[in-house]
Amino acid sequence: MLPDSEQPDQVEQIRTDETNSWFWRPHTVTALVLFVVSLAYFALFETSSDDTVLNTKRGLLFASVSFLYIAMTHTKNGPFTRPHPIVWRLVLSCSMLYQLFLIFILFQSDKDSRKLLSYLYPDLGEPLEEIDYSSNCAIYDPDRPDDPYHNFWDKMDWFVIFHLTGWWAKAIVFRDYWMSFVLSITFEILEYSLEHQLPNFAECWWDHWILDAIVCNGLGIWLGIKTLDILESKTYDWRDLWSIPGNRGKIQRILSQFTPHSWTKFDWGYTEDVKRWFMVILVCTCIMIFDLNTFYLKAVLWIPPPHPINFYRCVLIGFVGAVALRETYEYMSNPNCKRFGQQSWVAISILATECLIIWKFGYHIVTKPFPTHVIIFWTAFVVIILGWSLWNFTFKLPRRKRTASGRFVSECAADDGKAGKAE
Repeated sequence: MLPDSEQPDQVEQIRTDETNSWFWRPHTVTALVLFVVSLAYFALFETSSDDTVLNTKRGLLFASVSFLYIAMTHTKNGPFTRPHPIVWRLVLSCSMLYQLFLIFILFQSDKDSRKLLSYLYPDLGEPLEEIDYSSNCAIYDPDRPDDPYHNFWDKMDWFVIFHLTGWWAKAIVFRDYWMSFVLSITFEILEYSLEHQLPNFAECWWDHWILDAIVCNGLGIWLGIKTLDILESKTYDWRDLWSIPGNRGKIQRILSQFTPHSWTKFDWGYTEDVKRWFMVILVCTCIMIFDLNTFYLKAVLWIPPPHPINFYRCVLIGFVGAVALRETYEYMSNPNCKRFGQQSWVAISILATECLIIWKFGYHIVTKPFPTHVIIFWTAFVVIILGWSLWNFTFKLPRRKRTASGRFVSECAADDGKAGKAE
């Protein structure tokens, strides 16, 4: 990232006189005392039980909480500092714990994995009922005079709100309209291509392109871009809380703690050079696989769509993705950044482990042969991408590239805010 002195469009937008107050200082000794006291209380003073199942659940729960507590206390700060770096260290710790859980699942059988989930959630462990979303695609059904638009209204459930909110968040994370738009359309095409493996990908044409692509995806992306305009033009004024006169000003300062410390506009530079072009394609591919894994994991582990475990995973992956994409952009754009971000590292390991679980437990699903028209389409798509890349980066007249000289003078943004500019 550019330091403040290298960003004339942002240098006047950020003012701060924050000091190294108690709120920002590490408290590792205090954290250790609280940790030991808590363990002693729950282990020695709570009523014991002879119920093996209950004791096992309590042991796993406290072991997990202890891991999160220790990890978020001692892991390094990431690129985000609001509302507090410890929040994002907790996100990193949760992603590490999730990765450990995935590894444990990976070394079980499919039957034992589903039994484990039913042990944690008694309502799981039953085969999923396949729902056909494309059997009747008539928007107006004359055979139902009491409710002729029932096909449309049946699709208007709470998933629409989550769908729209998800693409609003993605647009903010990507910080780029075209990347958001391309990923939106690509995912709809992927649903068409994979409906022979997962029947719930089969939807009516108007569900794909009107309700999803235009209404949910399109409106969500538009709202996300408008949010980006606000964040990019905002003046970031960070004064010490006790230097602000009046209670109203103090309340506003407390609430603003939950907004970014600063904002950096992304310039992905898709076509600047062939290396960056294929790195952006790789980033988009990883994002698409994360989205697809949501559906495949539900299918192989028998998790119904409305189940809260799906929501928990999506929220976690959303926060993880925000940090990982910021670190990845820094790694791609800053020649002085030689270290792949810690959250990016964990995110890629999660992606790989989820894919291994899907391949192991859903081999009969993912190995279903692709229809001929799908093979022809994606073959043509790859040929076009490779052909355009060859033409643009080999035969086309070389374009002027951005110069790295003097643009980046800091290392990777992170590590207690001492290198780079955190957000």
